[in-house]
Amino acid sequence: MRPITLVLPFYENQGMLREQQRVWRAYPEDIKAQLHVVVVDDGSPRDPALPVVEPTGIASFRLYRIRVDVRWNWLACRNFGVHVATTEWVLLTDIDHVVPERTLRALMTETLDKTVVYRFSRVDAPALTPYKPHPNSWFLTRRMYDAIGGYDERFSGYYGTDAEFRDRVQRTARAVVLRPDPLIRYPREVIADASTTTYGRKEKRDHVNVARIREARARIPHWKTKRLTFPYDRLL
Repeated sequence: MRPITLVLPFYENQGMLREQQRVWRAYPEDIKAQLHVVVVDDGSPRDPALPVVEPTGIASFRLYRIRVDVRWNWLACRNFGVHVATTEWVLLTDIDHVVPERTLRALMTETLDKTVVYRFSRVDAPALTPYKPHPNSWFLTRRMYDAIGGYDERFSGYYGTDAEFRDRVQRTARAVVLRPDPLIRYPREVIADASTTTYGRKEKRDHVNVARIREARARIPHWKTKRLTFPYDRLL
């Protein structure tokens, strides 16, 4: 079986992290033996991740924390999670997405192409009704992540930046949706803190600044993404 690292940004999602841990504990032993998890707390000011971390029996669990609270800084969380991953393959998704056993087993056992970046279909909890594919969940090798450039932390602090990474994925690799193996999305009606509630989405300043940063970056000859620009502490 293929070992994988699941990278999850966290921002005041204690209830959702408890649910993730419940799911991990329920995996069969052969799955748990190959599952490594890295959670990066994005500087949660009130409800950090550490107090709700519990044993799950998975191969390894590591918890890091960004020392500063920057809105929508999951980009830095993902970059750092991949940076410290010890497996060849990494699964990047949001903390409100659970990986069911069937999907995880497929990722660990099926023949996969290292030059392909894999995406996922989705269903909604609790009824598991079909939902549109997540635009920012990815399964790929660390080498391919580096080839794409990772997430550009120039955009940290602004909502609506996942398309920038997706554009570079499409220029660098072939993206394939894994079917029929979905992720399970948890809406806030099911778990109140499943996703971020303290920051606004699609604010005017986000659109304006993302466009400004794109334009400024395009004027830099041979630009490279900025990664690992925020200070971190390892907690576990």
